[in-house]
Amino acid sequence: MLSTFAVPQTWTAAAKGKTYRDTNIENSNVVPTKLFKTVGISWGMFHSVLNSATNATDREVIRQGGFLQFRIVDKDIIFLPLSLIPEVNPMVAAVGALAAGATTGINGYAGGGGQNVPMYKFPIPITLNPYENFLVLLQFDNSPPVNTTLDIQCVLHAYMRRPT
Repeated sequence: MLSTFAVPQTWTAAAKGKTYRDTNIENSNVVPTKLFKTVGISWGMFHSVLNSATNATDREVIRQGGFLQFRIVDKDIIFLPLSLIPEVNPMVAAVGALAAGATTGINGYAGGGGQNVPMYKFPIPITLNPYENFLVLLQFDNSPPVNTTLDIQCVLHAYMRRPT
């Protein structure tokens, strides 16, 4: 089980906490003093070894063996298998003519971020109030273990509402 917004970011290397690469939330499981209108959710995987033959297999183990739970205070907002939630960086494995002695093909990764990122769009925006406790969990069944080290990121697509 991975709780994606549970560890706040820290700025010291000795603390080995999350950084802005991992989260822009400074407090654990709460948003700061502004309202956020959450319109969707997506996730991504980042491998420690690129073009590994096992990356595609590892992604399928996670995609097919995991599910996401998003809850605010004590109310479940969504409970979905990961296979139904779009990835911000999908991977395509292609095997063409291999060179003599080669045993793997080539993995291509789509870029993530920016506008038009695929996401699971909520039917209506979900409001996260300031300092309201929320939880996003990635949970996994008894799937086979993954073979390589990878980072899993979860993205809540939201807009900050500022008082006018």
